[in-house]
This record gives sequence, structure tokens and C-alpha cells, in this order.
Amino acid sequence: MPKIYRTIFRLIVVVLFIGYLVYAFKDLTGKGDRSVCQKINIKIANDTCGFVNPNEIIATLQENQIYPIGKTMDSISSNVIAATLRENPYISDIVCYKSPGGNVNILIDQYIPIMRVIPDSGSSFYLDQTGICLPTRDYVGNFLVATGDIDTAYASKELIKLAQFVRNNEFWNQQLEQVHVNPNKKVDLYPRVGKQIIRMGRIEDIETKFENLKLFYDKVMPVVGWNKYYELNIAFTNQVIGKKHIKKK
Repeated sequence: MPKIYRTIFRLIVVVLFIGYLVYAFKDLTGKGDRSVCQKINIKIANDTCGFVNPNEIIATLQENQIYPIGKTMDSISSNVIAATLRENPYISDIVCYKSPGGNVNILIDQYIPIMRVIPDSGSSFYLDQTGICLPTRDYVGNFLVATGDIDTAYASKELIKLAQFVRNNEFWNQQLEQVHVNPNKKVDLYPRVGKQIIRMGRIEDIETKFENLKLFYDKVMPVVGWNKYYELNIAFTNQVIGKKHIKKK
């Protein structure tokens, strides 16, 4: 999650936690709250670009027989709810607390996938924006796909650098469709527009290599045509080498 969103999330948690302390103090100094839970409020950070949704949270609570609505407030354990939901591998952080008026509040921070990895061996997985590897699930999203000689250690240490760069660059996020990692760890890129294979080399000097490629796209491709070259090599930081299709006589 971007730093600003994490900061906002933490501020919300602090404010609501103060409210929770006031509520908890009431329980400790008086009788238990025998009022009935009327509402469950579920807030999920980045709810449009992650795996977690309110319906799934409600289903989990129901399956574990800890769905709070209809139960007395003093019989509801915020800790049990939080611990149960924390078992979800896509949840990175969670806060659960009760508030006056029969409310149970759940604040969820989730991992945000930015790449789907389909290795030559082993199970496929998602790579989140911080380098965390997540198990796959039924989900339709516009992810950059990585294939080839990849394990979780390489993905978290090296591949994440390329994934983050592409995700944070509007042009390349739209342009690139697939990344392939060869056994020598040199990377090939496959664009959505054009039929070239882009030989990137190793994942290093990323910004320089893509700046060179963008300049080539802007200055050369409009003149010669997008399908003039079948291969573009950006492995070197001072040039782009193009291999042309040879016309048959």
C-alpha cells in the first residue's frame, strides 16, 4: 500500500481505538453490555484493487459462528473476530472493536497484487506491491504476467523491482503484457502493441533501459512502423538494438 494510504489507515485506527477504549472502560467499570448488536461496519482499504470483499468477511464470520448481529454485545469477542479473519492470507492487518449503539467495526488492510507469476515448476502465485507472495485464487484482474524460471525468493527480491516500476508507470503498465525469465535470469518482455520480443537482460538499470526504449518508440517506430523489428534489445544502457524482419525475395 502506498505510504499515504498506510498513514491514513493508521490515523483512522488510532481515532477509532480511542473510541474503543472509552467503550471498553464502560464495560470494565460497570455491568456487561447486554444490548444486542445491530450493525457490523466493514471498512476495507483499497477495496477496488485487492482480493478481500465484505461478503467474504461476512461469510467467514458466519462459517465460524461468530457473526455478531443479534448477539449481546458482551458476548462478542473482538479479539476472536480479528484472529479468525487474520487467517485470511490476503489480509495484512486488521482491527476489530465494538462501539456504542450496538456496532461492531472491522477495519481491514489487505495485500495488493500487481503481478501474476506462473513459474516453469511449482505452483503459480501473485506478487503483491511490497514483494509478498500470495496464493492464487479465482480472480479476474489486469495483471502483468511473469513466466519462466522463477521461485518465490527471486520474485520477492528481483522480479518485484520490475513489477513495481511497470505498475507505477502509466505507459508501461498499459503497454507490457508478459515478462519471461530465462534460466540465466535474463528477461524478455512481450508488449501488447507490436510483435517484438524485448530483450531486457538482467533486472538492473531499469529506468535507463525503459527511457531508451520509450525514446525509440517515440522517434523510430512512427517512422519505420511498429512491426518492422522482430526483436529489440535494451540490455545495454546506452543504446537500443533492433533486428529487422528480412523480406523474402
